Amino acid sequence: MRRSLGTLCGLLAPFVVALLVWVVAAPRSELVSVGGGRGVRFPDSGADGGSQLLMLVILLGFASICGALVLWSRHVELRRPAGVPVLALLPGFACALAAVGAPWIADLLASSPRDVPFGEVVAQAPTAGALFFDGMLYGTSGPSWEWFPPGSGWLLWGAMIAMFTVAALAHFSRWPDLVAAESRTDR
Repeated sequence: MRRSLGTLCGLLAPFVVALLVWVVAAPRSELVSVGGGRGVRFPDSGADGGSQLLMLVILLGFASICGALVLWSRHVELRRPAGVPVLALLPGFACALAAVGAPWIADLLASSPRDVPFGEVVAQAPTAGALFFDGMLYGTSGPSWEWFPPGSGWLLWGAMIAMFTVAALAHFSRWPDLVAAESRTDR
């Protein structure tokens, strides 16, 4: 039980840290308060979501790498071919969950106050659009994201990064079960 709890904490902690870094460091849009919790946005202040989304994608990619490293180091039995889907999908699911929580965590931790007097400049909480319920990518080529369940783009992003990490770990590993039989030399 303690090992499972430690693995769960080790898997989710990088995603929590990535979200907190995103809330603190993402560029913010600014607006001029007109009172009553409303404001007029400056046209070229901060970001309209593109750079905020890019920053979140990069941070969640690094968190997926960390999640794959945690699973690789704590569960040796997953290093076999049958364990590779688990090594990829668990960081992918954690990435999708982090994308779900990103707008709510940003609103909770960095929302602008509602009682700002008229004429004050206010920085808004970071936002990257409808991160979870819309397609992750801005492009329209390729498959239609409406065919997939919500969050599949984030699941695929996290799983893909984790798979690259697992492939690199397997390639450079000195564990004898991972070395192909034809590449072993008899001594």
